[in-house]
Amino acid sequence: MKKAFWEIFFLLMSFGSVAAVIAPNVPKIFYWLGWIYIFLLLGLGILTLYAEKIIAWCDKILGINKDE
Repeated sequence: MKKAFWEIFFLLMSFGSVAAVIAPNVPKIFYWLGWIYIFLLLGLGILTLYAEKIIAWCDKILGINKDE
């Protein structure tokens, strides 16, 4: 049940983002949810691109040595 809820939720977010980009006269809630979704996915993509550097930085800060 929880999986279906999240699938429906993200499906609606995706449609909202498309509606926000294509037609600016959509309801305000879809407009804002769409842009939030777009920016969150862009942020997630940037974090994914820099994941190795972020992990290395966290390991350095925490003093974790991967050679052990």
